[in-house]
Amino acid sequence: MIVPTSLYSGDISIILPTILFIGIISGIIKNADMNETLLSTFIAFLIGSVISFIISLILVFYTEGGLYAIALIQYSLINVIFFTLIGCVGGALGYHIRGELKK
Repeated sequence: MIVPTSLYSGDISIILPTILFIGIISGIIKNADMNETLLSTFIAFLIGSVISFIISLILVFYTEGGLYAIALIQYSLINVIFFTLIGCVGGALGYHIRGELKK
């Protein structure tokens, strides 16, 4: 779910709430303790962010050129870390929401 979200919407104001929502959904779906939920969410968002970065880099290189691809590389590490952090926060929220729904 991370790859289409970050590729199809170029607006950062749409990406962040969607990534938070995806994290909440993954936290609700994962039926485990808090540590396992956060670890699986972290791994999923890290892999998804890296895959979407690679696809974006290829698309930008072939459509815009090498200079735009270099600019994308320069801020990509911050985006991967930020998207993974937002996803983990959403996973933690989803874990607590699932706990409240069981009560």
